[in-house]
Amino acid sequence: MIRPKAYAGNILRIDLSTGDVDRIPTEDYVHLFLGGRGLAAKLYWDEVPPGIDAFDPENRLLFVTGPIAGVAGFAGPRWQVCAKSPIHNRFSYCNLGGSWGTQLKFAGYDGLVIYGKSDRPVYLWIDGDRVEIRDATHLVGTGAIYCREKLQEELGRSFRVVAVGMAGENRVVFASLVADNDATGSSGLGAVMGSKGLKAIAVRGRGKVEVAEPERVRKLKERLRLETKSRSTSILPSLVNPEKLKKDVCYGCGVGCMRSTYEGMSGKKGKFMCQSSVFYEIRARRYYGELNEVPFEANKLCDDYGVDTHAIETMIMWLSRCYRADLLSDEQTGLPLSQIGSKEFIETLLSKISHREGFGDLLAQGTLKAAAALGREAEELITDYMTWTGYNSVYGARLYITTGLLYAMEPRLPIQQLHEISPLIMMWAAQAAGFGESYLNSEVIRAIAKRFWGSEIAADFSTYEGKALAAARIQDREYAKECLILCDFIWPIFHSRLSGDHVGDPTLESQVCAAVTGRDIDEQGLYKIGERVFNLQRAILAREGHRGREHDCLEEFNFAIPLKGDFGNPNCIVPGKDGEVFSRKGMVVERDKFEQMKDEYYQIRGWDIATGLQERAKLEELNLEWVAEKLGGEGLLA
Repeated sequence: MIRPKAYAGNILRIDLSTGDVDRIPTEDYVHLFLGGRGLAAKLYWDEVPPGIDAFDPENRLLFVTGPIAGVAGFAGPRWQVCAKSPIHNRFSYCNLGGSWGTQLKFAGYDGLVIYGKSDRPVYLWIDGDRVEIRDATHLVGTGAIYCREKLQEELGRSFRVVAVGMAGENRVVFASLVADNDATGSSGLGAVMGSKGLKAIAVRGRGKVEVAEPERVRKLKERLRLETKSRSTSILPSLVNPEKLKKDVCYGCGVGCMRSTYEGMSGKKGKFMCQSSVFYEIRARRYYGELNEVPFEANKLCDDYGVDTHAIETMIMWLSRCYRADLLSDEQTGLPLSQIGSKEFIETLLSKISHREGFGDLLAQGTLKAAAALGREAEELITDYMTWTGYNSVYGARLYITTGLLYAMEPRLPIQQLHEISPLIMMWAAQAAGFGESYLNSEVIRAIAKRFWGSEIAADFSTYEGKALAAARIQDREYAKECLILCDFIWPIFHSRLSGDHVGDPTLESQVCAAVTGRDIDEQGLYKIGERVFNLQRAILAREGHRGREHDCLEEFNFAIPLKGDFGNPNCIVPGKDGEVFSRKGMVVERDKFEQMKDEYYQIRGWDIATGLQERAKLEELNLEWVAEKLGGEGLLA
C-alpha cells in the first residue's frame, strides 16, 4: 500500500442544494488510481448516473490534483476539472496550470467534488478547514477575470480563484473556467459550473507537502533541471512590443516553459501563449494590414467572457465561409461579418454568444448545431477544419497516422497525446532543413520511437505498421502522467543532450512518483495504472453511449479530403522508410488500413476485435472486477 506521503489526505465534497459539506479519505482511491484523472474517473464512476444531462444537479464537477502538486521542481502544479460535458453529454476533462490546484492541496484537499444546484448565485470560500458557501449576487454578470480580481480584493491576495464569466452563467456549451495566472479550462465545464449557480471558488492553504525520500527528490530535481536547461518548448506569438512579454512560471514549477504574460499598450496584462494567442492573429493582420494588439485583446475578451478560444476559432472559420457564400449577412445575424478580423467583430460575437442574444443564442449551442439548424448548405461549409467536438483538427491522422486512434478514443481533443508525436516530428523536420536541435536526425528519431512507442517503424509515417502499438503506449503513458499530474510542455522527455544516443529516459516519471510518494513502482507499473484509468474511462463512456468499434471513428474528411497542411508543418514533412524525408501532403487516411490498424489495436488492448468492446478478462487483470460486473449486467461487454 501507499505510504501517507505527498497527499493532503482528504477529498472535500459540497452539496450546493443543501449546503452540506463533508470529507472522504483520499487513501480509498489512490492505491489503484494514483490521483488526478484516475481519482476523478473513479469518483465519477461511483457518483454520476450515466443517463443524466450535463446540467442535471446530480452531475459532479470534480477538481483534482495529483501527488506531485505542491512539490516544487518537477513541473507538476497542474490540476484537472472533470464532469459530464454539455458538448456531447459524456464524461470529459480539462487541465489547468497556475497555482489554484496547489493551493487546494495546501488547504488539505486532494480533490473537490461539487454537486447539487444552488437556488441563488454563490461562490465557495475555502480557507483550510473552514469552508463556506457565500452569496455571489454582486458578482453576477461580471467577467471571469473581473470576478477573480474582485474576490482577491475582498478576501486578500493570498487567495486563488477560479471563476466563470457570462458564458458560464448562461450555459454556453463551450464555456470555460478561468483561474489565477489566466489558466483556462475547456470542454464546456464552465457551463456545468454556471448551471449549478456557482460563480467562483476561492481557496487558500497554509499546509505543505511531505515527500517520502527528500534526498532522492533533490537529485531528481537537479537531473530534470539539467535535462531541460535552455530547451525551447514552443513558438511564441508575434507581438507588436515583444519587450512587453514576460515569463509567467506556474507555482513551484522549477523548470519553466513558454508560458508568458503580455502587457498591452492599454495597460491590460494577461497570459498570452499557445493557441489562444494566435487564434485571431491572421484575421486581424488581414483586416488591418499590419500587426497590432487586437489578437491580444481578443484573447483577453475570450478569457473574461469565459469562452473556449478553440471553439471560437473554428466558429469564425465557418462564419467567414457562410458570409462569403451569402448564407449569412450582417443584417441577418446582427454581427459585423463584413469586418471579421476587427476588434469590433470579436467584441460583438463574444458578447452576443455569452449573453445568448439574438443569433448568438444559436451560436451558443456550438458551430455544428448552428450549422445543422441553418441547413445542408451551411453544414457543407464545415469541411476539414473541425472535429465532432468543435475543435480544430490539428495534428490529425492524415499526417501522423497514429493520431487517428488517439482522436477516435477520446471525448475531446487529446492534445497531450498528440504532443507525444507532433512537436518531436516538427523538430525533426526543422533539423532536416538545417534548423533546430542538430542531433534530432532520423537515426535518433527511430531510437526514440523504439524506446517510447514500441518499435522503430512507428516513426515511419509512410506505413500504418507499428502505429497501433504506438497509440496504446502513448495512451498508457499519458494517462499515468495525467494522474501524477505532470506538465505537458516538459513531460515526457523524449530526447536528451546528456545521453550518448540522445534518447530520453521514460523511467523518470516513475522515479519521481516513487521518490515523492514512497510507492514501490517502476516504469511498467506506472503504465499499468495508466492502462487501468484508460479502461475505466472507456467503461464510463460505454455507459454513456460509446459503442466500441462503431464509435471509434474519424470524421469523413480524413478519408475524403487530401491533406493541405498542418500547424507547424505546412509542407507535411515526416520521416518515411529508413528515416528518409517523406511528404504526406495530398494524402488521406486509407479506410481499410485504418480498420486493420483498429484490429491490431483492439488485440493489443485485450478487447474484442469484432466489436471493440472491453472483455471481462482484461478488466479483471486490471483489478477492475467491479467495472466488469456492472458492464456485464448492462450488456456492454463483448
